[in-house]
Amino acid sequence: RGEHAQSQEYMSKVQLQCHFTWPQPLHPVLRQGPGQNYNLQGFLQQTLGHSSEALSLLHSASEALRGPELLVNYSDLAWVYYKRDEHVQCQEYLSKVEALRREYPTEGDQLHPEVLVEKAFSLMEFYNDKKLLAAELLEKALKQQPTRWEWLSAQAMALVSAHRHKEYMDEKVLLTIRQAIERDPDNLELQAEYLNLRVQREENGRRRVEVAALSSQLLKSPHRLLRDIKSVLEVQRRAVCEAAAVELAESALHKRPDSRYLKACLATCLKWQVDQQREQVSQELIERTAALLGEVVSLYPDSCLKTELDQANVYARSDHSLAQAARLYQDLLRRDLEPVPKQMVLNQYAKFLKHDQHDYAMSMEYHMRAAEIPVPSFYRSNSIATLRRLNPRDRRLRRQLNDFLERHEDS
Repeated sequence: RGEHAQSQEYMSKVQLQCHFTWPQPLHPVLRQGPGQNYNLQGFLQQTLGHSSEALSLLHSASEALRGPELLVNYSDLAWVYYKRDEHVQCQEYLSKVEALRREYPTEGDQLHPEVLVEKAFSLMEFYNDKKLLAAELLEKALKQQPTRWEWLSAQAMALVSAHRHKEYMDEKVLLTIRQAIERDPDNLELQAEYLNLRVQREENGRRRVEVAALSSQLLKSPHRLLRDIKSVLEVQRRAVCEAAAVELAESALHKRPDSRYLKACLATCLKWQVDQQREQVSQELIERTAALLGEVVSLYPDSCLKTELDQANVYARSDHSLAQAARLYQDLLRRDLEPVPKQMVLNQYAKFLKHDQHDYAMSMEYHMRAAEIPVPSFYRSNSIATLRRLNPRDRRLRRQLNDFLERHEDS
């Protein structure tokens, strides 16, 4: 009982810096570094209610991390033990956190740079709207340890992401990105993202030579293909054309023919090509793209819903394969899905009914079904916005639509 009181008092007085006290992630993505990955997997297991698995993973992280890197890990462990009402163990890890803080002090009330960086990485990976905050945290860490060039590269990536859709970029931001590239010349992902940013703001033709050089450099480094190719493909698409991106993806897959990730990249590039060609797309390209998307579905059986929708949408590009698209959609509609994935399928099927089958009444019906699921998401908002733009000629449908919108006027 004494340990419980001590733990409770500490928790109430100290702002524990760990994954459980930072913003909760929506779409977890693991990054390189075994210690950090174990830590993050432990956090995710705890949020799913699997505390024993969480502890096992967090202890694995403890074995992989060293020195001040353990600050967040020990704080995570203290939190899990506290939630399990195992207060002796909780107090043990709180004491370890305090010991590390004494061993690796910082000026005033500043957080240790390792803590700042861990928090920044979490924000970068999980939140599109917190990139600038992540860059600020990395800036604070760099002021304490200015020679950690990998942190400078991470800050540059955060800045690139934060400014991707902005027309203006401060010269100081550009300077930070250029400095990171100079310090980390082998970071092809950063080079590609920076080039992509410039392509969006300048004439694409001026950057084709740079894009070709970047692609050549990537293909000469097979060990970097999986890490950097996504960014290079995107800049190929923007600066040159979709066909150039397909060619690069094919060359990469030739070097690593067993890579399911590279197959997925090639499928994405082929879909870009299908989307770009619109009504002029050939049945041969449709069949090739749909077949590869189907192969990717089989290679990623637990996370393939978006790819299955892509496959259906590709088939829908031709009258010759509309029936195959309809069958795929029916299979997806019969599945027992979580609310947001269900909204996504209903929303996409409603668009298919309108644009490809010209069934406007049923399209409205499926947009309503997506909107009726009371969970906030892009797909629900999109369906409601679409419904608000409709003006059916049929009086019965118009009355049905107006009644529905009245019930959802606050959505």
